[in-house]
Amino acid sequence: MSYEYLRDLIASEAEARMRQGFHCSEAVLMTLGPYVTQPWNPACIRLATGFVAGMGGTRQDVCGALVGSVMVLGAAAGRNTVADDGRLRRLVARCRDRFLDAFGTTQCGQIREAIIEIDGGPGTCAPLAGQVAGMLWDQLVEAGLVMQDGTDLGVDELGRGQQYDIT
Repeated sequence: MSYEYLRDLIASEAEARMRQGFHCSEAVLMTLGPYVTQPWNPACIRLATGFVAGMGGTRQDVCGALVGSVMVLGAAAGRNTVADDGRLRRLVARCRDRFLDAFGTTQCGQIREAIIEIDGGPGTCAPLAGQVAGMLWDQLVEAGLVMQDGTDLGVDELGRGQQYDIT
């Protein structure tokens, strides 16, 4: 499977999940989470639910797609002890920078006003969730947290870097 094909598949999967009724944070987490942590527990999606529409539907805070991305990065490179978290901090900062480059802000309401709800805009955040999932896939591959073809990495004894069926 080619890198481009898999990236497009991941973006389409996140977008489809939003169209099914999942929130942007949930869609990104449930699409990419199984690629970076094992065993994948679908109950993890509950962690993302409260980040709907800029936290609790307020649209005043960070975009849920970005929050879902940070959750995926945490699952891939986070810590279970007080060990150094410098790598994750750098990954999250880079993810935020890429998000800002793409959308100009991290605030849900501002993104919705400038991109989603303008005349001719998509009217839904589903395409944005797909775009963010694709951007995150790029970052996961660049960081060596997943293989570009989605195959098993076996990076550590915790099983991070594994690829699982997400259908």
